[in-house]
Amino acid sequence: MTSVSLDPRQSNGGIAERLVRTAWFALGGLTGLLLLLMISRTFIGVPHWDSWGLLTYREIFGGFFDSLNGHVSMAPRLVYAADIWLASGSSALNMVVTVLLLVADAVLLVWVCRQARLSWVYQGFAVIILFWAYPVANFMSAFNLQIVGVFVLATFTFAAMAFGKGAKGLWLSIAIAATAGVTMANGILAGFLLAPLAWALGRPARDVVTAAIAGAAIIGVYLLLATGSEDVLCTDVYDTQKAQSYLSLQSIGSMLGYLGVYLGAPVARIVFRTASFTDTTLIVTGVLGYIGLLTAAFLSLRALFDTEQRRRPIVGFLMALMAFLVGTAAVTAYGRGVECPVYSAATSRYGTSADMFWMTTVLLVGALPLADRAWARTVPALGTLLFGLVIAASQPFIVKAMIVSPGLSPVATGKSGEQFLGGGHQADRVGARTAILSSTLDVAALRVIMLEPDARTLATFDVLREKRLAPFQHRWSALLGQPLPRGYDMRQRGCSGTASAPVPLPGGGWRIAGTLQGSATQFDHIVALNSAGQVAGYAMRSPGRTFGEAVRNSNPGWQGHVNARWGAGAVTLYALDPDEKTACRFAEADLPGI
Repeated sequence: MTSVSLDPRQSNGGIAERLVRTAWFALGGLTGLLLLLMISRTFIGVPHWDSWGLLTYREIFGGFFDSLNGHVSMAPRLVYAADIWLASGSSALNMVVTVLLLVADAVLLVWVCRQARLSWVYQGFAVIILFWAYPVANFMSAFNLQIVGVFVLATFTFAAMAFGKGAKGLWLSIAIAATAGVTMANGILAGFLLAPLAWALGRPARDVVTAAIAGAAIIGVYLLLATGSEDVLCTDVYDTQKAQSYLSLQSIGSMLGYLGVYLGAPVARIVFRTASFTDTTLIVTGVLGYIGLLTAAFLSLRALFDTEQRRRPIVGFLMALMAFLVGTAAVTAYGRGVECPVYSAATSRYGTSADMFWMTTVLLVGALPLADRAWARTVPALGTLLFGLVIAASQPFIVKAMIVSPGLSPVATGKSGEQFLGGGHQADRVGARTAILSSTLDVAALRVIMLEPDARTLATFDVLREKRLAPFQHRWSALLGQPLPRGYDMRQRGCSGTASAPVPLPGGGWRIAGTLQGSATQFDHIVALNSAGQVAGYAMRSPGRTFGEAVRNSNPGWQGHVNARWGAGAVTLYALDPDEKTACRFAEADLPGI
């Protein structure tokens, strides 16, 4: 047999089908590998945006039961604390946990599809979309671990209820829902949906009542702990006005528009192949979102009024997950849709939720065919195959946009940051890291990882350096204003390079750049010494100018910063090898007055 079937009921297991199925899952694996490449190349080991308030154990545990940016986030705080303990607060552990959560979700969804006899097309599609790099901001910021975590926990909550047996499945579902409730604000929706899901699945009345009581307890505990911190993101970041009323027709219209763009953004990224939106594309994005929403609503209502269908574990599971995702989008639209500009609904931070919305819609289409005919199963499966191919094909382009810098970065050109990138472009993040290491107030570079950096920001860097927290966990990176440790061989000659004209910064200090011919280790440890032999600044390799150069990390260029206090006059550039205790002098730079 050589034919390939997309319907599991007609699968023949022939050689051709096995090859295609293997290739499909290999494509999912390749998508995941490209995601890991992007994470590794953009990782700089420093806090990012919301994470600046989580630098010490005191900050993490001092307000353990309090709201964190409007969320009761006790579960993520444990990971943040472990990151300080095991990774010096570099966010390395947070990133690993984020990836592992996605892997666990992918494994669960493949298992769920197998249990429901959904074909390999849907199983592979779930893997591909979960590893899609579209939500780039969630792979840059440690704080966003909770955004990924709450949706993964919701998935496990509903799977435990739908596929778990008896009381064990019920209590496991309740336990996971409780964890979701103390992960992020929208996590309480998982508790709210416990009883409706138990009813839809036809569980005994005792289970439905137990689920209702547990859900009420989860919501009650959250409300008891939530301090209701005011969200000032819109008025502060987007410079918008405080809303006078959320009940006016204009406000309701803004919320509805926000909801549509929130849900439609992933598909719109593919359709328009752009990282930014115009007014026209925003309208189309909203329409795409509502097309998906109406499709999901039609399928869910159709199953809800069909007792036999809604009691199928796969259908109950998907309906609950869909309700959670749409509920999250609706709550976000209510909280942000009036005061935030509508284009902010397309930020990649919301990508994990929006991606899962489309994934769940596709799985519902596969689980609820319009008719009991071969075409009713083959056509949706074929559409899913094409959708997955398009998503996988876009992955290299997203990764390339993040790690390749063919020209100047948005920061260097003075252009404002873009919502999709979320401060994730490697060229910008390199500049932010060297500014931190050098305690240089490069506002443009630092703004991609923190809100409104000012003179007080430098004091934060001093605290990190003193406590040897990221990115100062290694001795060589915490030597600003100090000479190199004794024992370094300053006569090493295994490198050569140049330094271009330094650029003075309005806030004090200089941007520096140049080229280096040396080892990979030397590129990772570039310092600028002043005439007294003290470390006055830091630099690191520039991002690749081509995709191949970025993958191999082989750009001969470097970029960095020199501190205004320690770098007056001229500096000498050295490439260090801390393990071998060698320092290779390769260039000098004269620093102009500021």
